[in-house]
Amino acid sequence: MTLFDNPSTALRAGMRRLAASVCVITAVDSSGQRQAMTATAVTSVSDDPASLLVCVNRQAGLYDTLSQGHRFAVNVLSAQHAELSQLCAGSATGEGRFALGSWGDSSGLPYLRDAQAVFFCQTARQLTHGTHLVVIGDVDKVLVADGAVDPLLYADGRYRSLNPED
Repeated sequence: MTLFDNPSTALRAGMRRLAASVCVITAVDSSGQRQAMTATAVTSVSDDPASLLVCVNRQAGLYDTLSQGHRFAVNVLSAQHAELSQLCAGSATGEGRFALGSWGDSSGLPYLRDAQAVFFCQTARQLTHGTHLVVIGDVDKVLVADGAVDPLLYADGRYRSLNPED
């Protein structure tokens, strides 16, 4: 094992070993523009109330929208969605991030129709820590895909699948 002296370097090295499901967070800003970003910093908080946590870098395009307390959706990507994940993490902005995928609308929120699951959330709490906004959302509706569980995973700097033959 390697012991790192720099906490930031140590965190990045350790996090490469923590596999995470890849999600696309979607919302609509104050002007009615759809926004999306790729995220792996998503986790459940509680089942009563049903809630989850999302971390958003303050440099992300979705930061302003979420910091204003707008509703949001968490789309859990399938193993087939690597290209969509890259689009929503890259230089495309606004509507450009919706160029791939089959998108629907539920109560004004864009969602990915073939996601593994979609959590529709209302912002309940926020806090800023370092470079990120931590948003806790109360879940008011969830869509769950029928069929096999096959989320897109990210570990050691690359996409992975639960099904190695994919």
